[in-house]
Amino acid sequence: MNNPYDGKIIAINKPAGISSFDVVRRIRKAVNIRKVGHGGTLDPFAEGVLIIGIGRSATRRLGEFLKGDKEYIAEVILGIVTDTYDPTGKVLECNPVPDEDKEALEKRIATVLENYKGEIQQVPPTYSAIKINGVRSYKAARQGKELEIEARKVTIAKIEMTRLTEKGFEMRVVCSHGTYIRSLGYDIGRQLGYGAHLGKLIRTRVGDFTIDEAINMDEFLKNSIIEESSIWK
Repeated sequence: MNNPYDGKIIAINKPAGISSFDVVRRIRKAVNIRKVGHGGTLDPFAEGVLIIGIGRSATRRLGEFLKGDKEYIAEVILGIVTDTYDPTGKVLECNPVPDEDKEALEKRIATVLENYKGEIQQVPPTYSAIKINGVRSYKAARQGKELEIEARKVTIAKIEMTRLTEKGFEMRVVCSHGTYIRSLGYDIGRQLGYGAHLGKLIRTRVGDFTIDEAINMDEFLKNSIIEESSIWK
């Protein structure tokens, strides 16, 4: 009997706190198909759209999604810098953020964000899966080794502040494959003069797959998904 999941590509709404591989491992076990993969890593602290291919024919197509543009909502925490550029890392700096008129702060943030629109050179985080001389950067960092990571070209199609928050601000970003939103938050914090890290990151879209269409992971694992759902491809 054919497995109904074999050959399917779906969008899972990944919860924060687990890795992309954790999602793959759990789905592999739930559908009883060994060949399962994802179309672009989402950091453990992040949540949102993770494209999953189930079965050999589906995993072969995952490259289509690696090249597509992506959309994120990110909360930038001002004044605190961590070594991972996110809340899971070691705090390196705590800088005071002076009280500032709301309107003036919004204007200043908007001005800085303009500098990141279009094609930019970006240095990936030290704690990333970038390979340098065959070694994953995050593995070297955990061992206390310093690797020189070169800047690379990425494209920011849209970047805008959506609101101020108690600890910083929230921004919406539409970007090309290979963009690190953690590096973007870090660089913006530096330019504002306070330093920053990402407190929260939600991937709201990968290509044509949106978070509104994505399947909650726990619901999928409980086999409560209707196969005719529009997100099955």
